[in-house]
Amino acid sequence: MFRKLQKFVEKIESYPLTIPKWILAFSSIIAVRVLGENLIGGFESKSPSFFLGSALVAFLFFLFSYLTILSFLLLYIKDNIAKFANILLWGFTLAVFPPLIDKIWCGTQKCWSFYAFDSFPGLIHRFFTFFGDNPTIGITYGVRVEVLLAVIFIGIYVYLKTERLVKAIIGAVLAYVILFILGSFPSWLTFVFHIFAKNLAAVQGYDIAALFLSPISYFSFLDSDFLNALNLKMNLVYAFLTIPALMLIIWLAYREKAREIAKNVRWIQISVHVGLILVGAGLGAFYFPANLKINIFSYFALANLILAAVLAWLASVFVNDIEDIEIDRVSNKARPLAKENVSVSEYRSLFLVSFILSLILALTVGVKFFLIILIYQVIGWVYSAWPFRLKRFPIIASFLSALALALLFISGFILLADGQNISELPARVFWLLIIAFTVSLPIKDLKDIEGDRKNEVWTIPVLLGESWSRFLIGLGIFISYSLSVIWLNAKILFLPAMILGAISFAVLQNKKISPRRVHIWIFGFLFLYVLLMGYLVFWPVVKFS
Repeated sequence: MFRKLQKFVEKIESYPLTIPKWILAFSSIIAVRVLGENLIGGFESKSPSFFLGSALVAFLFFLFSYLTILSFLLLYIKDNIAKFANILLWGFTLAVFPPLIDKIWCGTQKCWSFYAFDSFPGLIHRFFTFFGDNPTIGITYGVRVEVLLAVIFIGIYVYLKTERLVKAIIGAVLAYVILFILGSFPSWLTFVFHIFAKNLAAVQGYDIAALFLSPISYFSFLDSDFLNALNLKMNLVYAFLTIPALMLIIWLAYREKAREIAKNVRWIQISVHVGLILVGAGLGAFYFPANLKINIFSYFALANLILAAVLAWLASVFVNDIEDIEIDRVSNKARPLAKENVSVSEYRSLFLVSFILSLILALTVGVKFFLIILIYQVIGWVYSAWPFRLKRFPIIASFLSALALALLFISGFILLADGQNISELPARVFWLLIIAFTVSLPIKDLKDIEGDRKNEVWTIPVLLGESWSRFLIGLGIFISYSLSVIWLNAKILFLPAMILGAISFAVLQNKKISPRRVHIWIFGFLFLYVLLMGYLVFWPVVKFS
């Protein structure tokens, strides 16, 4: 019997699961769960915001749970990640049944499946009494059956993998600890959030309710529907925590490949992306100081927007590198695909994961941010990939890249703008960004002249050669610095703009500075100028207002 069970498990483990298949299968499980919940509940009248929030929180809760248990198995058993991914995918079909079990068990008495909200002593009691004595609210009959079966299955699985009974029992206990924490997650988050304000034992159930069931507000956003507040708040938290959980799994399972990919993500560009959102948010705070509402969910909203931008950038990198393999074999031989350290199929999977997660992260902040990040992704696709591959056309390519970066600045601005409205953004600021990035972004093409020419990608450096390109790009950057003084009507910036513009021009003309390094200097000077702009122009107004 034992050997037959092992063979059955091995058959499940050996299924050739791909990332697209996993996404489809996992999403199908959660879709059935959400649909079943609503069918059993009679499709009660709910606002679109509530329905979207509850569906998204279900997806993110189970995704975070899946990643957490997957990390546990990788650390506890140390086997191939593909085996664990297959087994867990089958195990997560348990998520479909709690609403049905609750309906059968509770009958006409409605069960309300929820988190366990309780004080620290109360949670300890619930832990040793299998979630407490009231299974009609909070951790209901269906959820308790789900947890019990999950703990048993994990214990059996550990035993089948190790053939060690003690290890299996400990594994089952640890699985219960993980599932218990997930089932009472808002309580534990509240303990963490109040760690400096209250003694752990002093945090009560009403503190948790006050934090998670009160209307949600961050920056300019306010939703007074307390029924949907928990969904929206937990969406922000789960989406944020999903990223470090996924990074841990990648590190545990693919350490060497992770190092190669990390070297190739263009950290300067990531810094630019983060900086644009922060500068946009800073300008929004300048125009709308009343919206600078700082609470824990404000931090999560800003962090999720930044992570969405970073992942959107990574998705564009993966697409670009797939399409540019031949160019990189000439001009960028150290890139993972050119060295064949990572396969094209793996890069496609990374693109898909980055693409989806960036949209989910943006959606947790708001629908407008979802649309901005989606447009950014579309621009990245038409820029790099066929049938359009607009990077072949120099002015169009630079303009599209500039537009994508300007969208990130806009997203930071509307995060604090009244009604998340862009109308108060000065048009001159927008066009200054477009012009500055359009003339400066061809810097990145200086290193690819040979490869681009062989593959008929007609960048400015390919058309004009390195010397003339350095001259014209440098001149454009100097003009952009000058325009910033005129269009922002900030005479105090004249001297810094002239000095940094001239230095940037000079650096570009110095061919001793490698084409692979020159952009670091240029963006470094730009970062310094933005800091000076904030200190000289905006800070005095904020300080004395």
